[in-house]
Amino acid sequence: MSSREQLLDLPNGRLLAYEHAGDLSSSTIVIFFSGLLSVGTVARLAPALEAKGVHYIAPTLPGYGNTNPPSPGTSYSTTIAGDISALLNHLHPDSELELYISGGSFGTVPTQMLYGAPFEVFPQGRYIKRMLLLGAFPPFVEDKDTGFDYTRSMCWRDYISVGPPSRFIPFRMFQHLAKLVIQSKLATPETSEIFYREFLFDKMGEEEKKLYQTWRDKTGYEEGQLVREMAANSRRSVEKTWEGFLSTSQVLNSDWGWGVGLGGLDEEHTAGRRVLIVAGKDDDSTTPEWGEYLASKYTNARLKLFNGGHIVGLFHLDEVWAEFLAD
Repeated sequence: MSSREQLLDLPNGRLLAYEHAGDLSSSTIVIFFSGLLSVGTVARLAPALEAKGVHYIAPTLPGYGNTNPPSPGTSYSTTIAGDISALLNHLHPDSELELYISGGSFGTVPTQMLYGAPFEVFPQGRYIKRMLLLGAFPPFVEDKDTGFDYTRSMCWRDYISVGPPSRFIPFRMFQHLAKLVIQSKLATPETSEIFYREFLFDKMGEEEKKLYQTWRDKTGYEEGQLVREMAANSRRSVEKTWEGFLSTSQVLNSDWGWGVGLGGLDEEHTAGRRVLIVAGKDDDSTTPEWGEYLASKYTNARLKLFNGGHIVGLFHLDEVWAEFLAD
C-alpha cells in the first residue's frame, strides 16, 4: 500500500483501493481507470485538470492490488457500478456532481460499463457529462448491422489470450499459462523494467521517441523513470492476487453493454454527453480500427488519432485533457 492510497470498506464487505488528488471538495469529478496489471495512482495532475479545479480519482480495479475481486455470483459490470457509486457516496455524499469518466487500455472497459449503466444500478450516471477512452477496447461481440468483427485486427497474441479461443478452453488454461510467463517477468524490479521496455518502449518509431523525449522535457521525467513507475505499479497490482488478470477474457467477452449494446443507449444516456476517443495509428493492442468503430457507435463521439503505439496518448495527455474538459 502506498502512502497516498486510500481503502474504502464497501457495503458488500469488500475493499476498494483508490488514490485521489486535486480539489477534494470540488463537485467536478474526473474518474480514471488504468489498464491491466496496474493499480490506481496519481503521479501528476495535468495543467488542464488543475485549472478546472477537479477532484481526480483513480480507483484500483477489482482483483488488483488491495481491491477485492467481485463477490461470487456478481458480474464485473455490476461490481464496477456498485464500487464507484459507493466511492462517490463516501467522498461526496448528497452532492450533485459533474462527472467526467475516463480510462486507458483495459480501463476503457469499466469506463464504458459506467457510461451505459442503468441509473438504478449506477445512480450517479445521471451526472455523467463526458467520457474519454484512451486506447479503447470495444465489446467483444459481432456487430451484424455493420459487419464489424473485433478479431479482424487482433494480433495473434491477443486473439489467443482474450479472443474466441480463450472462451472455449476450460479452466482458464491460456490465462494461467500467460500468468506464469508474466509472473517470471515481474519477479524483480529489474526484470519488470526489462519487460515494459521491450513491450512498449523498444517498439517506438523515431517520431514517437522524439515525442517521448519532448514529454519528458515538459514534465521533468528522467530517462527510465516512466518505465520504473510502470514496473513498480505492475508488481503492486499482483502482490495479493492474480484474479484481476485471470478474469480479463471473461470480462471482455461478457455483456458489458447492459443488454442494449453500443448505439442502443437511450436519450437519457446520450443527451448532452460527449465522447472523446484517442488511438495510436501503430497500436497493435487496441487498434485504431477499434477506435473508429467506437466513434461510429457512440452519439456525439470524436476520434483523435496520433502517430505512435499503445501509449502514445500519454505523451499528448495534457492537450487531450484540455480538449476533453473544454466547454
